[in-house]
Amino acid sequence: MLIDYFLVIGLQTKSNEISLTNILNKKQEPEMIIMHPMDQPAPDYIENIKMWCFPNGVQYYNQDLKRIDLDNKSEQTITEDIRSQDQLNHFVLTDEKGQQKFCTSLLYYEKVYVKNKHKHYQKLSKTFPKIAIKQIIKNPLILDEDTQLIYAPKTITLVSHSPSFDLQRQFLVFFYNSYIIDRGLNSIGLCEDHLKQFERLVLTHGLNGAEQEWNQQEVLHLKQLEQDYIMDKDILEFYISVLFTLNKKTLLTDEDQNHEIRITKCEVHNEILRFRTNDQEILSLTNFTFRPLFSRLSLVNIMRIVMCIISEKQMIFFSTNISEIPQITEGLLSLIKPLKWSNIYIPCSNIDIWEYAQALQPYIIGFEKKHKQFLLTQLQGKVIVDLDEDSIIDNSHTIDDLKIPEKWLIELKNKLNQITTQLKYSPKQKIYQWMEAILKTKKAFFNFILQIVQNVLPFIKSLNDREPQQFTQTLKQCFDLQGYIKNHPEQEFISVIAKNTMTFSTFIEQVDDYYSLSKQVDPMIVSYVEYMKVQGQKNELDFHKLINSCLDKEIEKNLKNFSNPATIDLYPWMIKYRKFQELFKEKHSEQIEQKENQQIVLHFYDEESRMKTRQLLNSKENIFSKFNQKKIINLKQIFTHQNVSNLVQNYKLISNSLKQLVKKPSENFDLDPILQKRKTLLRRHSTLMNEQLEGTKEDIMRLVESLQKQA
Repeated sequence: MLIDYFLVIGLQTKSNEISLTNILNKKQEPEMIIMHPMDQPAPDYIENIKMWCFPNGVQYYNQDLKRIDLDNKSEQTITEDIRSQDQLNHFVLTDEKGQQKFCTSLLYYEKVYVKNKHKHYQKLSKTFPKIAIKQIIKNPLILDEDTQLIYAPKTITLVSHSPSFDLQRQFLVFFYNSYIIDRGLNSIGLCEDHLKQFERLVLTHGLNGAEQEWNQQEVLHLKQLEQDYIMDKDILEFYISVLFTLNKKTLLTDEDQNHEIRITKCEVHNEILRFRTNDQEILSLTNFTFRPLFSRLSLVNIMRIVMCIISEKQMIFFSTNISEIPQITEGLLSLIKPLKWSNIYIPCSNIDIWEYAQALQPYIIGFEKKHKQFLLTQLQGKVIVDLDEDSIIDNSHTIDDLKIPEKWLIELKNKLNQITTQLKYSPKQKIYQWMEAILKTKKAFFNFILQIVQNVLPFIKSLNDREPQQFTQTLKQCFDLQGYIKNHPEQEFISVIAKNTMTFSTFIEQVDDYYSLSKQVDPMIVSYVEYMKVQGQKNELDFHKLINSCLDKEIEKNLKNFSNPATIDLYPWMIKYRKFQELFKEKHSEQIEQKENQQIVLHFYDEESRMKTRQLLNSKENIFSKFNQKKIINLKQIFTHQNVSNLVQNYKLISNSLKQLVKKPSENFDLDPILQKRKTLLRRHSTLMNEQLEGTKEDIMRLVESLQKQA
């Protein structure tokens, strides 16, 4: 799956009566409204996720766009447009197993109608005061004595097990533009002829057979939409289903294994998402952007920070835009591959947990710039990185302690300078050139890291040299550390790294796992081992030529895939999804939908009526008021038993009704409205239909021929 969790946090307006007094007293606060998939119980890191979803705390605004101060219970003018307060935030959490979870949260404001018993100091009399009719038409709530409009924050958060910040951002921006900015215009047109075509397949092939036929002819359905189309329903659940359907295996469908995937909606140029399935490999384009890294830090400072990471120093990052720190740190960590950071990692931290910066272990922690002076008075001997000023204060004297060979640093710097000088700006190819520069930068750092770690394979102890119970337990038990240091060209330097860092120990353990097959190994470790095996057969000069040749081919392949990505169009999936929802909709769903679509009539004559009015208004404003988690399904094979397991009885009812209708056309059966419409067609061609739900190939051909003759 592209994401692990889809979360919505906000005021619960669907069932609770919201009171302004309770909000001011913090008795009613944002809570988890939707969590998909619905795990019981929720992981600990999700239980505490609200702190990061609201980085500046929970803030409310009144109808005049004045911020409501929850501490002083006063109001102050803060903004002219409520949309200026909407924001995207990136952050990284760690679960109970120590696995990192990469999150992007969209915070936006929606209207909420709350009870405010102090709206008027005295109740309105039976005779309304003199209020202009225009004002009443513009704002009918002016007649309501205890209902007030406020703007309350709500967040939508996507959680992934890999750093997919770009994908998360793309989806949330698409959601924001479709459902918040252009609300009411978010439906996609579905060609009615295509829907009827799928209906015919269902009636002739059955549900499973219809889907198989539709998938095989999918390309034929990607034609331009005709004017005769209908607007889709349940579109929000559909797009969320996309996130939970697609994964690396389902995305790689072509023989050439194009790792660059773009997901579109009906039109070739209407790109919703772009995803790279090989983002964890050593030399690949990532699913997060390097733009914040290269725009905030100079190449010299990037090199210095990489040295600090390798030597595992305690690093604190500051930025006025704290949301960009996770992308910057992920970019830095990608430059040390095949090594991997294995220590404390909180790139987007809240000041309330600043005590983590007092830990004795190495760490990477990020804070908002406004907390810098306070933290500097509390902490000493740290590496301080100010992203706003592109400055590094190295209180730990990392570079001097490491004694890095100067020739390595000069070689790396020259390669990086060469990349920048060769980059010629072209407006038409600026994105391509940007990606090329990133890949060449990663190549330069990879060669630099190879100089540091060298070839560790000859020093991995064979399984016969170890006690059976000691496999992959410690560095000393699986690795000849002294022999490795002795054979390294820079013994003093590598001795500090190999003996004192978790980064090196973890690297050796991962290489050992590759040989012992005890665990699933990271792709970058596999690439490293394969490169090192070649080195054993080549001299040093030939090896470096060969490795650079392989890396250049990888760059060329990734750039080719970037320019010519594989495309997945969601339109055929929408047709299948629409028919699935029509066939398996709940019995009472139509009644609920009719009730919710009733015109809202405002009543003010008693307290109970005013409460119902507030609930109706909140239901109208709430994007997720009609959201149904049961409609989030696997889109690849919609009509499989996995998807309809909880609807088997309904499935059997439809199947049996179809069979009986073919046998006895005269009887009247209570079918789904869609099947009811097709009853005439079934009767007309009942002699061609098999008693089984799925027709044979001969049945289909005869039915098609019969339809063509009648046409």
